[in-house]
Amino acid sequence: MDYLNDLESVRGMDDTPEKVKVLERIIAGADLYNNIEDGIEARKMLMGITGFPKKQLKAFSWLIKKWEDVDSNYYIDTNNLFWYYKWICANVPTFNEVSKAQIDGLLNDMKEKFEQQNYSLRPYYKVCTLAAMSMGDVEKAKELFEKWSTTKGDYLNDCPACETSVQVQYFCFIQDYETAKKIAKPVIEGKQRCAMVPHFTYGEMALAYLTLGDEKMAQECFNKGYPLVEKQSSLLPPLGQLLKYLVLTNQTEKARDVINTNLEIVLQNESGLDRLIFLQAAYPLFDQEKEADLIEMTEALTAKFDARNGNNYYQDLLKK
Repeated sequence: MDYLNDLESVRGMDDTPEKVKVLERIIAGADLYNNIEDGIEARKMLMGITGFPKKQLKAFSWLIKKWEDVDSNYYIDTNNLFWYYKWICANVPTFNEVSKAQIDGLLNDMKEKFEQQNYSLRPYYKVCTLAAMSMGDVEKAKELFEKWSTTKGDYLNDCPACETSVQVQYFCFIQDYETAKKIAKPVIEGKQRCAMVPHFTYGEMALAYLTLGDEKMAQECFNKGYPLVEKQSSLLPPLGQLLKYLVLTNQTEKARDVINTNLEIVLQNESGLDRLIFLQAAYPLFDQEKEADLIEMTEALTAKFDARNGNNYYQDLLKK
């Protein structure tokens, strides 16, 4: 049973693609020998690695079924599982192959389980807001943001920096850049931070400051933000936003360097929407002959997301 040796060695590994491969071997071995306990442990470790949302969704689906099995003798911590629920529900809308009905079904399931276990619905309204934003539904996002903002949280609430970061994302989404600027202040000034913040905030605010005419702060956001997200597959949205900033400010040479440096990880990324954000930013610089395949890929992904979402949100973004 080599997978048992893998389980011992994987604990000291950094969170890399190689670690994910080892965990997948462990999961396959544990399932083969019906070793439920080690299967749970390996899947929990996989859930803690960013950048592999499809693999995490598969692991999460297995864990939730075990948790729902009232006859199971294996313990899965509800608090941890519900933390995973937030990540999964936030990521699922970024896959164009997942239908609106499937997204709604997963979100409804999250709501039901949070209510059954007497958890606050604040995280639920937050991920619903994120889902509406991912699907380009402005009015629904406004409605859900109000519920998120007015619902009292509990210990499953995200950290203050993450809450601020998503609020900034929301106000940029509805094009209220002045409010985004005010909300982002503690992050920009370094008073709020975490593992993923200010990484995401710099991307949003580079474009927000540019729209507001503050070119100095916009460039500062790029200068500070790009080193944090360069070649980071789990941070493609802010990477794409920073690339878009370069394109809009005619920093073409630097923009092409960013494209060439990061294109490989973009094309390998599991999330269609994360790829699309970067590809749409690069789209104006693609050569019609040499990069026709990238142009076709960008236009095809744009059409797929708009068809799934039932609007022209990403087509309109591509035209800007």
